[in-house]
Amino acid sequence: MRKTLLFITLAFGLAGCKNLPRDDTRSCDKLMDWNDRKACKEKVAAEQRDWEKRDKK
Repeated sequence: MRKTLLFITLAFGLAGCKNLPRDDTRSCDKLMDWNDRKACKEKVAAEQRDWEKRDKK
């Protein structure tokens, strides 16, 4: 019984994770080097485009 309840709770918790807003841009702004910030923001933008493509399917 406990395992089933734990599994159900975990499943619902993980199902909601994809709908949470990402706060990656703020973490990119914390980087000290300009090149690192730029690379981080490009990576975030690429991941965002990938997620949008997945959501359209």
